[in-house]
Amino acid sequence: MNLAAISDATRINQKFLEAIESGKFSILPQAYIRAFIRAYAKAVDLDPDEAIRRYDEENREIQNVAEQWVARARPVAAVPSDVPKQSLPVLQHVKHRELFLLGLTVFAIAAVIYLSSNTADPVPGENLREVPFDAVVRESEAAAGPEQEVRPAAVPLATPAADSLRLEITTLDSLWMRIIIDDARKGEYLFGPNRKRTWVAKDQFTISMGNAGNATFRLNGKDLGALGRRGAVERDILITNDGIHRQQ
Repeated sequence: MNLAAISDATRINQKFLEAIESGKFSILPQAYIRAFIRAYAKAVDLDPDEAIRRYDEENREIQNVAEQWVARARPVAAVPSDVPKQSLPVLQHVKHRELFLLGLTVFAIAAVIYLSSNTADPVPGENLREVPFDAVVRESEAAAGPEQEVRPAAVPLATPAADSLRLEITTLDSLWMRIIIDDARKGEYLFGPNRKRTWVAKDQFTISMGNAGNATFRLNGKDLGALGRRGAVERDILITNDGIHRQQ
């Protein structure tokens, strides 16, 4: 799959997908990093938990470096009053070295914090936390209203005859879907879980969708089941009065 196909399936901007593949996590919106990684892993048939584990290991390495610098910058113990005067120049040299290391430590920690928090769209005061992908979808739906089309449907090219096919979808979880009706009307949708919608056609429906196992279909009251498995992307599935036809 190319990045355009993954972006269609996950609704994640391609620049963020490129950042995930190249390990440049600092440019990702921090509140959505883990949700983006899980969605990306599902779209390309990877284990989402393993992907998150590898991401956490990357973060742990950065934290370990910072902790090592902090450990090196621990303050020097006070010089006892009974220390011979001839040893003071040596202690002063040690003190200067520790101050130099402390300065380096502050610089290193500041750099780590900057790289970890430099996001494309920072939100002041926002607590960084893992946001489930469903929440990302719900936010998108809230902006457009429930079960709204992502972009306006095209103007019908021709007025179809009396519709004889009735297709109904019931969603189990979040998914993206594109439908073409009789090669004349089309629409693109971003559904949340537990949603229903019905379309009618004269001859056929052509469907493409991401997370194909997250919905079931009925045609004229007949159960068609799911059009694919969870996390999979299915393209150009033809549904007619005869049933489901997959493009070769």
